[in-house]
Amino acid sequence: MTIDHTYQALATVRDALPALEDALAPGTPRRWSQRDLTPDQRGQMDALARLERDAKEGNLAQGIKALGTGRAPLDLAVLDALAVITVGVAELEAAVADRLGLTPLHRASTAARITRIIGLLDRIAVQDDLAGHVEAEAVRLARSARRALGDTEPVHQLDARCPVCDSRSLRAFPERGLVMCVNASCQCTDVECLCHHPRPRRHWWPANEWPLLARVLRDDLGEAS
Repeated sequence: MTIDHTYQALATVRDALPALEDALAPGTPRRWSQRDLTPDQRGQMDALARLERDAKEGNLAQGIKALGTGRAPLDLAVLDALAVITVGVAELEAAVADRLGLTPLHRASTAARITRIIGLLDRIAVQDDLAGHVEAEAVRLARSARRALGDTEPVHQLDARCPVCDSRSLRAFPERGLVMCVNASCQCTDVECLCHHPRPRRHWWPANEWPLLARVLRDDLGEAS
């Protein structure tokens, strides 16, 4: 785990919470109540999202649109994102507390849970499997928050050829900590790599492999010159 990368992802989620609450129902004073969810409450939240989505789609199919003077409908994308973040952060904080021998926060807000996880990052980092899980979840939740707010993930094109397929198709995704080859036909020589699976994943290098990739690219550029 890269502590700075995990911190940035968690801070992104925490900072996005007020904007997500405001975007839930634009033009209305309705606010999102963050709380410690029970399994039943999580089910109710998911059911509410499905019902509102089905109702909206059913009305649109019949040509029925919301009245201009009526209450603004809930933004279902934001509703889903808040549900994912609320549940995801609660489960992540509980997992961290369990591994570190701590007691999960009781009836805490999502922001408070994130703040607690951030404060434990130094202790989390010494346990590789826990650190990897926390980083992956933080990045996933940050992506959900940004997508719901219409903030697309930054992508940077690298001015170098892919060391696998030799095409100029390398892209960096700093939010996810990945460098990816976007050439769909790119396959490495490692048959165990996911780029060889029946449903292949694009070949990518996680952040911990970036120094090695940088050396390979630097050597290739040196040879080309």
